[in-house]
Amino acid sequence: MRILFASFFLFIFSSSFAQITVESERDSDGNVQIYATNSSLIPYTIQFEFSNLQNLSPTGGTYALGVANPGKSKVATLKKVNANQGTNFSFKYTYLKGNIYAKSKTEPVYLIPVEEGVKVLGGKMTHIENRIRSEANNDTYVGVSFRFDDEVEIVAPRKGVIVDMNMDLIEGKENLAFTREENYIEIYHEDGTWTKLMVLKGGSQKVKLGQEVFPGDVLAISGGENYENGRHIRMTVTKIEKDNLGKLKYMVEPVKFWIAGKGTAVESSSSFEVEHPKELITAEMSKRELKAYEGK
Repeated sequence: MRILFASFFLFIFSSSFAQITVESERDSDGNVQIYATNSSLIPYTIQFEFSNLQNLSPTGGTYALGVANPGKSKVATLKKVNANQGTNFSFKYTYLKGNIYAKSKTEPVYLIPVEEGVKVLGGKMTHIENRIRSEANNDTYVGVSFRFDDEVEIVAPRKGVIVDMNMDLIEGKENLAFTREENYIEIYHEDGTWTKLMVLKGGSQKVKLGQEVFPGDVLAISGGENYENGRHIRMTVTKIEKDNLGKLKYMVEPVKFWIAGKGTAVESSSSFEVEHPKELITAEMSKRELKAYEGK
């Protein structure tokens, strides 16, 4: 028999879109099972910090991690140490988007997220701090951008699920260097990472939340004509990792793109023509998905 009971804890939101709730249950042996309810489309990684543990031992240590999958799932256990003593506990928790334990079978290669045949100028983006302060020299990796001359279709660079978007903004001011608000679409991947594509034309989305997409599927139309550098698409791939203290954080990671017949990292600015090879489009497809693709 399990008895539902309340405990005292503090939770810290890491995303305004996440809706993660936590509850605790005591089993017949006096152990505490902690469950999370996740109303979003994707997993979230939860980190617990137990500040008060009386006669209870957390599986995974003081900074235990758990993965809250969509719906309700068990994310942590506190085991009773001495059967003849009472128990008490308190904790706080934080959560970040993605599954820290998910992995790729092989290193993924991404399509340049632009329709095939377009010539683009690709390069690493600079940290916004360098834009705001002329004396700044922040070389933190923050993603890549691809410039092009005309309005183009923006496509999915990798298989995934559409999990977030904002496509309501209408471009206004001219000759922008940057803006804090812009249209974007996010795609979550099976290895726990997600891609964010920014600088999209307002109202041009061709996909909806929860939709599965494959490399080359059209997502939206490009924007950026009001930027001083012209039309472009910006792209980041983000994952969860631990910092030096063992706390969770987001990190934008470099990835390889399909350029001139192979997977290549985009470093210094260079021009190339976008290719959508079949072997990359089908690389992460299941047998069922591949059969459906071949039948089209």
